[in-house]
Amino acid sequence: MQRLPDGAPVLIRPIRADDKRMLSDGLRHLSDDSVQRRFLTPKRSFSRAELRYLTEVDGRDHVALVAEYPAEPVRRLIAVARFVRLADDPEAAEVAITVADDWQGRGLGSLLSEQLAADARRLGIRRFTATMAADNVAAHRLMRRLTDHLEQRHVGSGLDELVLDLAA
Repeated sequence: MQRLPDGAPVLIRPIRADDKRMLSDGLRHLSDDSVQRRFLTPKRSFSRAELRYLTEVDGRDHVALVAEYPAEPVRRLIAVARFVRLADDPEAAEVAITVADDWQGRGLGSLLSEQLAADARRLGIRRFTATMAADNVAAHRLMRRLTDHLEQRHVGSGLDELVLDLAA
């Protein structure tokens, strides 16, 4: 169990295959804006194949962490953070983090990103890449916290591509 800066306890653990229902429920409860920021397109549900891909990870080339708030009466995922190693560059991985709307701005994304970066370094990953909306200030700020060296370039259609070296 870990605590957020405001003292709220959160359970952070690896995603499991039996999280499919909670992952689907989480997507349905995200605001349209949060869905757009995460997937860069509207999305209201996952296909069975997507759910398998997102929950049945190998823990080496595809790592995903989830967060739960243990005091809630009904279990739910309040955040998901993942990286997927790039096939053409095994020292790099694409990273993505999603935090439930009612948990945003409380430090959960920072906590997850730091743990994800530590896991990545342990597995030989030296860089994270991310494609995100250019106006997603919170995500840009989160990525900058993980590194002393960040490359950012605009790739069109309001998107930025970030490459960040993971600090040792």
